[in-house]
Amino acid sequence: MRRFSANYIYCVGQPPLKNGIVEVNDSGKILNVIDTYGELQESRNLEFYNGVIVPGFVNTHCHLELSELKNVVPEKLGLPEFLNKIFQYKKQKKDNATVKSIHLYDQIMRSNGIVAVGDICNTAISIPIKQKSEINYYSFVEAIGIGENSSEIFYNNNELYRNFLKNNLKASIVPHAPYSVSIELFKLIKDHSEKNRSVISIHNQETESEREMFINKTGSLITKLISLGVNMDKWNASGESSVRTIIPYLPSHSNILFVHNTYTSEEEFDLINQNFENAYWCLCPLSNKYIENRFPNFDMFLNEPEKVTIGTDSLASNKVLSILEEMKVVSENSENVTFEQLIQWATVNGAKALKMDSEIGSITIGKTPGLNLITNFNFSKMNLTNKSEVKVLI
Repeated sequence: MRRFSANYIYCVGQPPLKNGIVEVNDSGKILNVIDTYGELQESRNLEFYNGVIVPGFVNTHCHLELSELKNVVPEKLGLPEFLNKIFQYKKQKKDNATVKSIHLYDQIMRSNGIVAVGDICNTAISIPIKQKSEINYYSFVEAIGIGENSSEIFYNNNELYRNFLKNNLKASIVPHAPYSVSIELFKLIKDHSEKNRSVISIHNQETESEREMFINKTGSLITKLISLGVNMDKWNASGESSVRTIIPYLPSHSNILFVHNTYTSEEEFDLINQNFENAYWCLCPLSNKYIENRFPNFDMFLNEPEKVTIGTDSLASNKVLSILEEMKVVSENSENVTFEQLIQWATVNGAKALKMDSEIGSITIGKTPGLNLITNFNFSKMNLTNKSEVKVLI
């Protein structure tokens, strides 16, 4: 057994414990959480750290398959041109380089205190690495297709989905984005999700041109799709935003991660929350800055603080895969989001979204959440600093 203590322990779901103690067994399971009522304890087998102890982080949105694209795609291109660069790269990428990058950044994410990841997948290449990883993965098999071959696309996605399950990995079939999935394909995914009670993830309103496309069939996004060879002749604009358009084609009772939300309005935020009882909002601020040079309205999400999660996106649109660095960005750009809320977003909310909260997400007796130490913490303001770092304790 090991006994950890720090200036504060954030168990999540309760006030932080000053000089509290956490006892864990050799497997990392929480055996006891002791409130010392602020008194500093001394013991030979007590490991005391300057900083705050928090649960392991949950990264609800990542693309490990794009890990070899670090520093390849220029910043601030805007989403349409960013997609073009990804498309061109995928046509020439080498699987060997991909495998090496996935293995490397799986280890780096764990060293950054991440214990669980929602990972977007287009191939089976990550399966062997995920089987051996210390990270708990939920693999989102991504469906893309706006033409007439929806059944064939779904069949191939289903085969890949079965491959993940066969290898004892959590998985589901998910739509890429409103603008890249046909109504017929949406319906197939919805039916599959409802039958399997699976988690859905979808890229949402990452560019203003998504709105233009759905309202007028104009804008840089649809222009870029056509230039990439996507046949849009039979695709018709709904005359409404992408959010309003796709609501009928998403499973209303499933956990749904709406990812990015860079251009989501308060009206659309409320609309989704009204229509989906388990809507979760994944924020990837460093990626948003990298691609669109813009952040979502962070304060808007304080209206549903228990449904906000944090992701890193891929190294094609980020320089690091670190939940702590994403938290810093939110803290620096919103005076209203507290550290307690950030920790909730980075841990238990993500665990709930990925249906892993029975094991991780909070420092609770019986769970094995992992323990992170955050150093260089501002105790006068009880918040992060730009020099805050994370150390994995267990």
